[in-house]
Amino acid sequence: MNTKIKNPLTIFFLLAALPMVLTGLFVVLVRIQGQFRFDPVYFNAQYQEKYFAPGVVAQSMEQVIHNGDMQLYAELTGLRKMARPPAQNPNVHLAILYDVNQAGYFQYLYFDVKTYHRSTYYVKEEMGRWVVVPEDAYFYLDSGRWLLVFTPLIIIWWAILLTVGLGKLVFNLASRFRRDIFHLTG
Repeated sequence: MNTKIKNPLTIFFLLAALPMVLTGLFVVLVRIQGQFRFDPVYFNAQYQEKYFAPGVVAQSMEQVIHNGDMQLYAELTGLRKMARPPAQNPNVHLAILYDVNQAGYFQYLYFDVKTYHRSTYYVKEEMGRWVVVPEDAYFYLDSGRWLLVFTPLIIIWWAILLTVGLGKLVFNLASRFRRDIFHLTG
């Protein structure tokens, strides 16, 4: 069974649609993973009462950074699978609530008083309590930051595709013109 696609325009449109298909696949896979992301154990009434506000979670995150307390970090993230923990550093202090974006993420800035290194952690309300959200695929999709990566990549892909397509069109037109002018065969 020969299923070759010979029409160049069909190939062009299939290649043009490829980034949209990959984007859709990314969104679907992350949404499916998001359904099983959180461990229900960390979302009972006790944890909802304990982590009732984003500032409480941000202060607890400072303790995690100081002490490297993995149990506390598991509570703060509420994830089924442990995310990569932050590096332990007793010199880091919570500095400020830096930003709150439209997706509901509170961005807290932490500051290392010895090296002046800054780091940020994101806190968001999930299932009746506040959690620390690691910067993973779920975060990038949910916060809308994935568009800052996918949009330029798609535009670059389409620009390359358009350039190659126009180059091929010009080459074919020039070839046809030469053939007609010089009465060449083949």
